[in-house]
Amino acid sequence: MRSLPIPFLLASLLLLGCSEPEIAVSTQPDDTVQLADPAHNSRNALDWDGRYEGMLPCADCEGIKTRLTLQQDGQFMLETQYLGKSDDWFHEQGAFQWDSSGQIVKLERERSGPAQFFVGENVLWQLDMSGQRIQGELAERYQLIKVPPAELAQAPLAGTRWQLVELMGQAVPADSPAYIVFSGTEPKVYGNAGCNRFFGSYALVSEQQRLSLSGIGMTMMACPESPIEPGFAEVLQRFDNFNLSDDSLTLNRARMAPLARLTAAGPADE
Repeated sequence: MRSLPIPFLLASLLLLGCSEPEIAVSTQPDDTVQLADPAHNSRNALDWDGRYEGMLPCADCEGIKTRLTLQQDGQFMLETQYLGKSDDWFHEQGAFQWDSSGQIVKLERERSGPAQFFVGENVLWQLDMSGQRIQGELAERYQLIKVPPAELAQAPLAGTRWQLVELMGQAVPADSPAYIVFSGTEPKVYGNAGCNRFFGSYALVSEQQRLSLSGIGMTMMACPESPIEPGFAEVLQRFDNFNLSDDSLTLNRARMAPLARLTAAGPADE
């Protein structure tokens, strides 16, 4: 058997030693199998949190108008309207999980079962039940486009400093520091509960007057006992809808009496 020249063997070994396996990272679902780089995937390389909108295909209606908000704390808000069947908006909230590749999110929905989306750059692609991209003539319609943060400022609550004036039916002293601000540039909320500052995210469905907070954190300053803070902090966790009339905002739960009443105290300092 002929042996290869030693210089040729050395050159071959050098080439093999210098080459590295190529890792493909995609921002769009593909029919080919790809290796996900754990250090550079949709979850940690994209600005994925925010609200996505679109019109998804429907088997027995004109289309499903869809809004999906993904939050950094792993919570989602899904709003759907079945055109041609009802003018009502259906509202679902819950947790979502990332798959092991960091490319796909799975919504855990109690009413209609789980749903999966491939996370691309400013787009979500709805996947079928097996986690594959939907094929066929309508394939390109199974996507939701991210709403630019600046457009979220359409909320009538945003950009105003809302001062707490009534809590559980009782008037709040005029010098109380308790207030709340809904950001107009991103779905963030912050304020003062009576002594300690709080911060988190909010989700809004204007048509149904629904509003909820999530991921609320609070400072832990040693403050004098405040009769307002415990009650206001509880309201921030319990309320699920609001009413807005002129300069007055109420935070409510179901059809109960308002849990808290606030008044516009000027523009927010963002």
